Amino acid sequence: MKKITKKFYLKLGISENDILAINKELSLNAGLKLSPFARSRRAEMLKEAIAFPKGKNQEKRKITKIYKSGNFIIAVGKPGKEAAPDFKQKHYITGETMNNKNDMNPFIMINGKKVGNDLTFGTLFEQIEHLMRADMFGLELLGMLIFRMAFMLDHNRNQENKWRYTPPKRTLAVLKKRLPEVGGVPVDVFLYFLDVLALNEDVKMHTLGYENAQYDYGRVNTLLTFAHLVAVLLNRRSLAKFAGAFARPPSGMAPLPKIKGLFETYPLLSPDFR
Repeated sequence: MKKITKKFYLKLGISENDILAINKELSLNAGLKLSPFARSRRAEMLKEAIAFPKGKNQEKRKITKIYKSGNFIIAVGKPGKEAAPDFKQKHYITGETMNNKNDMNPFIMINGKKVGNDLTFGTLFEQIEHLMRADMFGLELLGMLIFRMAFMLDHNRNQENKWRYTPPKRTLAVLKKRLPEVGGVPVDVFLYFLDVLALNEDVKMHTLGYENAQYDYGRVNTLLTFAHLVAVLLNRRSLAKFAGAFARPPSGMAPLPKIKGLFETYPLLSPDFR
């Protein structure tokens, strides 16, 4: 693939100021080992989530609000559907058949009411695919933010000393102008939802044997699969390889490689972008 430089973005009508500011916010620190960097943050957030209050059953879930943006709330309800006594899957280490007792149900509310139905991975993929018809640079920004989210690079401690996602300001401002909404909700709300979805994936993997976020199973592989989808839609990664990856472990995932070809796919993540 031909190397993408600043000229490419200038031809798209992106201002040089925006290009440089976005690169400054999003570029990865040289030598940063992504998975080890994220591990302790993921483990802390995982521990917090497991301790969220839990209702008696699916009909009497207890709600924990995690993010707020305008009139929107991004929350989880516990127990999730995989916590039901009759839900069966195998523990990855012991092979024991069990339910996923810590599973949560991530959802979005507006003015106190749930928005739509539960969002499946297929639905989320479709919502991202539709962005191709809206704005390709906005789609690229979304992909880079999701990549960084996989490793909690933009998470900060809040006033309660808990890790929370804080999108880089300039990048988010440009993204909001180019892609105001995804799937009928503001783009920042969509990002917050993805973060909560990824948190629940860590919770599920922990319960099934991949404990304390010691591996990329969960948050990392989930969000790298979304970043990979965006790369395919940008025509910077192979659709055939993306589809083929779903047939290999980890099951149901097609994570974008963390290093190989990353800066060709997402040039503005490079600390050496010119």
